[in-house]
Amino acid sequence: MIKLYSPENEVQLAILKSLFEAEGIPIFVHNDNFGSMRSGIQIELFNKKTIMVSEQDYESAQAVILNFLGNIDEAEQEQETITASYSFLDKLRMVFEGLIFGWVMPGRRWRKDKEDGKENP
Repeated sequence: MIKLYSPENEVQLAILKSLFEAEGIPIFVHNDNFGSMRSGIQIELFNKKTIMVSEQDYESAQAVILNFLGNIDEAEQEQETITASYSFLDKLRMVFEGLIFGWVMPGRRWRKDKEDGKENP
């Protein structure tokens, strides 16, 4: 088995598993179950999940990975152009809404208890 790719998160891993299954490429995910138990810093060979394939399927699996990563890059570029297309008035409106609606916090109310005359939070 040859190391092919270490996905960044569980979603990428699930998508890649389905892509390899659709292509008929058998894979092995190193630390598949154990890696889920250890959250936090991803350390190679301890809890980082790694997709491994056989030597004979390496070329076709690499093509699947490159196609998948290319699609991710295109989607990120499209997202950047969408967020960059806000006009100045749109940005001003968003700042105004954030200041007006985002910073409004209800004050703390104190009520008097009728029974004992003390103030209770």
